[in-house]
Amino acid sequence: MTAGKVADVLLHADRLTLRNGGTPLLTDFNWQVRAGEFWCVLGKNGIGKSTLLHAVAGLLPPAGGRICSPDGDIAASTPQQLARWRGLVAQQQFDAFSCSVIDYVMAGLHPYRPGWGWPDEADRRAALVALDRLGMASYADTDVTQLSGGERQRIAIATLMLQAPQLYLLDEPASHQDVAAQQMLLRLLRVLADDKHAVVASMHDINLAARFATHVILIGSQRWWRGAVDDVLQPELLQAAFGCSFNVIASEQGKWFSPF
Repeated sequence: MTAGKVADVLLHADRLTLRNGGTPLLTDFNWQVRAGEFWCVLGKNGIGKSTLLHAVAGLLPPAGGRICSPDGDIAASTPQQLARWRGLVAQQQFDAFSCSVIDYVMAGLHPYRPGWGWPDEADRRAALVALDRLGMASYADTDVTQLSGGERQRIAIATLMLQAPQLYLLDEPASHQDVAAQQMLLRLLRVLADDKHAVVASMHDINLAARFATHVILIGSQRWWRGAVDDVLQPELLQAAFGCSFNVIASEQGKWFSPF
């Protein structure tokens, strides 16, 4: 990003209120995401991380407030406008029928195709590049129903990369990955957050968030904190959100948080 340039705001949440049935999760939540930022959403199970991502994606209406893209309130957006603005990788992937990996990934181009336009050789090359960045190019002709959970998750992320929305939304993208794959994936997400794009991912691993994210949303019981990583990842705030104490360990890679 050019020095001195203020990054574009890609997402604005204005007094957002989210509920799970009658239970409030977030109330009067204000939030901006700018190009180049990588936000991690942290908090206990059931606290509202997935609900927040689905609301931002326009798949779950908020109980109050509004969510805006650069074009305005997403409630007025068409499906195609939403698909070009944001993309979501859910926690679980379900395949209703058999399909090759490469054909599945090329479906990410659908928002940019008029009618039922068929993919061409350039589309196939782009899909192979996305798969290669995730270490999955050798699986291009494999049936998606034959993949492991972690492999299937990476295929979904490759599809999102080909979709190339302004806002990448990922619900626990590291949950099915081994240690090496987690490192590769988080490095890639950090790269995807460039001068035209931003990334928002829910996580359970505080240390991965501390190492790779630029910003954090920490959700507690009817409380929340958001901001730069070093401002939010403080032992007292983590204790308030998770209900346990944390030691901070300094290392060459940065801070590590050990619960006790």
